[in-house]
Amino acid sequence: MTSAALCPLPRAFANRGGVVLGGAAGSAASVVFVAVSAFAVSTILVAASGLAWSAVPVAVAGGVSPGPAVSVVSGDTSGALDGREVVVPIAGASRIRVDNPLGSVTIRAWGRPDAVHIVAEKHAAVPDGLGRLRVHFTAWSSGEISVETRVDLGGRERALPLIASGVDLVVEVPADLEVAVKTFAGRIVASGLRSATRLETTGGRIEISDVRGRVVTRQLRGGQSVAAVDGDLQLDGVEGQMHLERLGGTRVEARIVDGDIRAEDIRSDEVQLASTTGEVVLIGGLRPYAHYDLRSYKGDVRLNVLAAAMGFELRARSASPLVSTLNLQTLGRQGTRTRALMAPIVGAGTKRDPRVPRGDDGISPRPIVELTSVMGRVVVEAPQTLRADQDNRSVRW
Repeated sequence: MTSAALCPLPRAFANRGGVVLGGAAGSAASVVFVAVSAFAVSTILVAASGLAWSAVPVAVAGGVSPGPAVSVVSGDTSGALDGREVVVPIAGASRIRVDNPLGSVTIRAWGRPDAVHIVAEKHAAVPDGLGRLRVHFTAWSSGEISVETRVDLGGRERALPLIASGVDLVVEVPADLEVAVKTFAGRIVASGLRSATRLETTGGRIEISDVRGRVVTRQLRGGQSVAAVDGDLQLDGVEGQMHLERLGGTRVEARIVDGDIRAEDIRSDEVQLASTTGEVVLIGGLRPYAHYDLRSYKGDVRLNVLAAAMGFELRARSASPLVSTLNLQTLGRQGTRTRALMAPIVGAGTKRDPRVPRGDDGISPRPIVELTSVMGRVVVEAPQTLRADQDNRSVRW
């Protein structure tokens, strides 16, 4: 690893790319150039007044790699609020990992395929607290880059949440970069991504929109809102509400312990929605060949069918009588279980797809809908009768 001597950085150069930090025109700045011949990459670091930057080797299995690990440390203590901005080249990177126990993370795609844009806003109860907050950017030789926040406690940096101080991050990345984000109590917002995405939080809300690729979430509490995702989803939560809409991909799996799940316009072939204590609601059309499995232990399970061009087969299980506003054809009942068929339901503007092959009986295979509630009710309804239990047209078995 080699580095050039420090030299002044003209503002015109900073405006053309590389690493850019927000600052007033004419402020003092320096540049460090780090060349790594083994990986044919170069990293440009810019240090403005009030910031400290460093470059160190990366420890890897079998020894120390010549690849760079670059740490960005914000140390301005001019007030109780401090914002910093940086653009870092990431040639050859395939994955970004953001770990922020000190606040929220907003991660979204932007137009540059060769760099990431990081905005860090620090806040503290007293100005002196800002100097203890750190933001580190690291580029690893494996192709992973990381952004981490830490706090200086007694001369040692630790990844711990604070009550009166914190750091909120906005990270803009190339759309096809694989993403992993983790927070403690901070909200996670992800949008515009076009690769695998994994989001984890202990107590923050998760919001996802306009994503293509596999999505995995893990959450203790806070709730999740997921919309316009084209890819397999695996959503897990302990406490909070889940709102899902306009989801594609082959498989959607959502599970919550204490909270409701409301899903609308789900276009996947396999859908599994489960809650222990809350209500599970599915609203929308049913796809041919698809399999829907909705379960709750204490809450009601509701299916609001907007369209089912091929009808559907219902397999319901509930201690309470099945409630339906649809003209179901009952095939059989055994204990708490009911099996029934529904004739095709064509919603407004919906037509049968001629590309779907027909079965021996002249229609395509029906989707299978499994609705289970151990202590609550199972309700099957049409859009105009969302509250079927209060409608005198309801049919009960």
